[in-house]
Amino acid sequence: KLQFLYFIDTMLSLLPAVVLAACTFEQGVIIGADYIVLSSATSAQSCCSQCSADVRCVAYTWDSQNNDCFLKDNTQGNTSNPDRVSGLSGNKGLWDACTQDNSTSYPFCDTSLSTEARLQDLVGRIQVSQAGTQLTARESPVITSLGLPSYYWGTNAIHGLQNLNCVGNICPTAFPAPVSMSSAFNSSIVRNMGMVLGNELRAYYHSHNHNGLNTWSPTININRDPRWGRNVESPGEDPLVCGTFGSAYTEGLQQGEDANVIKATVTIKHWVAYSVENYHGTTRHNFDANVSAYDLTNTYFPAFNQVVSNGAKGIMCSYNMVNGRPTCGNANLTQILKGWGFDGYITSDTDSCADIWQTHHYAPDQAHATAICLKSGTNIDSGSTYSSGIPSALAQGLITRDDINSALHDSYRTRFSMGMFDPNISNPYRQIPLSVVGSPEHQTMSLEAARQSQVLLKNDGLLPFAKGKTVAVLGTSANTSNDILGNYNGPLCPDGTVNCVPTIYDMVKQVGGGATSVMDEGSWSSALISQAVQQAQAADYVVLVASNARDGGGEGQDRYTIALEASQKSLCDAVLNVAADKTVLVLINGGIIAIDDLKNSSKAILEAFMPGATGARAVAESIFGDNVPSGKMPVTMYDSDYINQVDFLNMSMEAGPGRSYRYYQGTPLYPFGYGLSYTTFDLAWVSQPAPAVLTTKDASAKMVVKVTNTGSVAGAEVVMVYTSAPGENKRLVAWQKVLLPPGQSEELTFTVPAVDLYTVNAKGEKLLETTSRTLTLSRGHGTDLTAPLSVNVPSPIVLFSFAPWW
Repeated sequence: KLQFLYFIDTMLSLLPAVVLAACTFEQGVIIGADYIVLSSATSAQSCCSQCSADVRCVAYTWDSQNNDCFLKDNTQGNTSNPDRVSGLSGNKGLWDACTQDNSTSYPFCDTSLSTEARLQDLVGRIQVSQAGTQLTARESPVITSLGLPSYYWGTNAIHGLQNLNCVGNICPTAFPAPVSMSSAFNSSIVRNMGMVLGNELRAYYHSHNHNGLNTWSPTININRDPRWGRNVESPGEDPLVCGTFGSAYTEGLQQGEDANVIKATVTIKHWVAYSVENYHGTTRHNFDANVSAYDLTNTYFPAFNQVVSNGAKGIMCSYNMVNGRPTCGNANLTQILKGWGFDGYITSDTDSCADIWQTHHYAPDQAHATAICLKSGTNIDSGSTYSSGIPSALAQGLITRDDINSALHDSYRTRFSMGMFDPNISNPYRQIPLSVVGSPEHQTMSLEAARQSQVLLKNDGLLPFAKGKTVAVLGTSANTSNDILGNYNGPLCPDGTVNCVPTIYDMVKQVGGGATSVMDEGSWSSALISQAVQQAQAADYVVLVASNARDGGGEGQDRYTIALEASQKSLCDAVLNVAADKTVLVLINGGIIAIDDLKNSSKAILEAFMPGATGARAVAESIFGDNVPSGKMPVTMYDSDYINQVDFLNMSMEAGPGRSYRYYQGTPLYPFGYGLSYTTFDLAWVSQPAPAVLTTKDASAKMVVKVTNTGSVAGAEVVMVYTSAPGENKRLVAWQKVLLPPGQSEELTFTVPAVDLYTVNAKGEKLLETTSRTLTLSRGHGTDLTAPLSVNVPSPIVLFSFAPWW
């Protein structure tokens, strides 16, 4: 019998997941984290039968060497192990609250009561011994006696769903990395991404393939310095850009057909002033970010203010300290959030509550760190600090039961708001089928986002290339799928690899239609460069790829240089020396690459950032003219010497030559907002606006401009509005993107409210006061339009202030 079952399991392993009776079987894999029961079983079928008999069990793993049977209440993780057979039992288990006979009579399941009354009832039933684990991420465990299922809090969804698996041949949709998405300057594609991620997460949840509806996304910290390892997941260097990105993401993910039920919950991160990973031994775990009140209000707070004001229901506090106090243990920061109307839950980053005592040495031990974190408003600890520390902190009198109940209340409220305690009340999100995951419609949205994200930095008449010609695709990342994806990637291909993701070479060959050669090396020797030069000389065209995808920067590690890696620079110089007139330089990067003299030696430059799973096609289409680039730089491209002029650990925006377009006093290689097109545009006033004077904080000024496509192909253009501001070069206040056929025009109306003309003083007060400003309307190049605008108020109006804790 055992040999027969081995045979069956082996046959079943040839398929992603096959159902036998109520069970599925996968050979050579461990599904699920931890276990709720360990027993013995002589076969995988027997193990699955035990799982089916336990209402809590949704997955099992059978150890064929020891006949151990692990029963699990989750499906998190998928680890290879040749001696294991795993699968799903077909048992729904405790997937939905208020569905088990022993729980439906509890008041917290009574939908006729108010949500507040139901929450009070549920919180009152949680024992102290259970509270710590209920306030623990990534997963809170099941409480069978209450019919309360386990819940996965921490699904990363930066640009696609992570922390789950493909279901058979169905894999979630992946979008371009946020820095790429942001370069489109089109909120609709970000909103679409949020909608797709929310719908796909609901599909996973209701098909019992993933037990969470919270996302630990989006990242809305500014790109403060090009060395930060996580710039790839930041929308850009401007607070309004980051806030608008986060707001569009939030709207798409949280909102849907039912206004009374949140579809899925965002967790915006990392609150606050977070942009250090590991820089020469100073790490995010021990860094104290010394930030002026001016910079907090004018740069580090605004994106969070904007997204919270637009309804975000989750916040993740960061690892670092700010001005001597850990962000996860700072009640002042929590009060700032609540002052903006925040009514969601707060989670720590991965056990950043432990950092309070282990690395920041702000508290003497775990119990005191637990108390500081909990009493400061951090509801969920992503780690083991709460699960171990709450009983001890309570016993020592460092916290009260009310402190625990407050955290439970805010955490459970998040789940209630998504209808997870209302199984008998229908909502449209429960009807989202698994078939939407990775659907053609969703993939098309990803491709459109990648197309709009392409930034044309230079074109001396070379692009687009003609099709049907020979092309040499040369350079690091030219034929490597993983390099174009960005970070926080979920499952992309059913086999667990990224082999189904086409490379730049694949798409250049397909779109171009001519004979295509490729060379892709991590390091370029003289011999390899000589070979590449020969290919370049023999080809009609050259696609030369320069990349920092392998430079070591990422989460947990900052970059020590922004220059192109030396051997890649040698390759680029050699190829451009013999083939510049037929070569486009394509940049693949998260944080910017300082291309220095390559700016002048190249005839055409396309900035692709990290365009994602569909991005190679967008790059190729842009090169051959099927896509007309319309992206703009969401960051400043500095030269490579910039890092020698400013201390990375100095959080001041005015440090050295200044940070970002708002403060930088030097000449960039390419400025924020820059981007060309294959067509040409004209920007003109519909009527020259008269000087406006705004006398109240509710007043606004309106301007109308006409954008005309004066070229021969359809294209999209972005018009940005900046205001002059004391102490800043300029400040972005609005933008719009418009798609125009050749010869067509469209009028764009911009309304600038008085409150956008604020000033910030040294105390961190945001003020509306009498001032004269100049508004500049710009396409990022060409001729700008300007208009005077004044504010005249009897006395300064305080728009925002906060109490310093230092």
